[in-house]
Amino acid sequence: MDSETKHVTPQFDAVWRWGVPLFALLALLLLLVTGSNEMLFLWLNRLMAQMADIWWSHLTLLGDASLGLLLILPLLGRRPDLAWQFVLAALFASLWSHGMKELFSSLRPPAVLPEGTFHLIGQALEHNAFPSGHTTTIFVLAGLFCVQPVQARLKLLVLALAILVGLSRIACGVHWPQDVLGGMFGGWLSAVAGVALGRRWQAGLNPRFQQVLAVLVTLLALWAIFYFDNGLPGTWAFQVIISSTLLVWSIKGQYRLFKYG
Repeated sequence: MDSETKHVTPQFDAVWRWGVPLFALLALLLLLVTGSNEMLFLWLNRLMAQMADIWWSHLTLLGDASLGLLLILPLLGRRPDLAWQFVLAALFASLWSHGMKELFSSLRPPAVLPEGTFHLIGQALEHNAFPSGHTTTIFVLAGLFCVQPVQARLKLLVLALAILVGLSRIACGVHWPQDVLGGMFGGWLSAVAGVALGRRWQAGLNPRFQQVLAVLVTLLALWAIFYFDNGLPGTWAFQVIISSTLLVWSIKGQYRLFKYG
């Protein structure tokens, strides 16, 4: 750990923990007060349509929950503490995403706007708009990374990537700006809560739990490689590369986990 990551002030740490959800909440309130959600969607959707669909398809794939969960693979047998925090954050995020979708049951752009008035990539999803599940997933992952003692410039790169993935849901025409902000808010707070609880409650550090987790996530990776259809055109090879790379990366750690666990 270098000097830049050693001497993080409490104030700077607090900015990383609370800055993103505070921004998302304020922006969401502004959208609601001004009634500009649909207008902003149309402007952003048309603007981002100037870039190739394949770019946005690959970006949005990074927020797929099935692939996002695979990022726990390199932690298995290496960092059981982070793997446990990952699990808790994922549970909080699932409660947020699915709970809010059931509560609001809001319609997505394809169910509201006339066909041809906006750019659509992939399937014309119509229901369960708020919050964006893809955005929730990517901001859980970004939050888990950014609350760790790593270099600020790396945190900024991860945050920028998460924002692009969130914007990709608007570019694909399947989520409103308010859905993306909701995913940003809930995903990041889920990460903060997962890290805080994981540092205090260490039940998940048990080697047997970690082994069961390894088996389940390995099966998920194999499913993603051979069977999973994400519904996005031209992204199958990217999906296979991500899943295979993470699975291979985990072999050494899993060997250690099952041999000495």
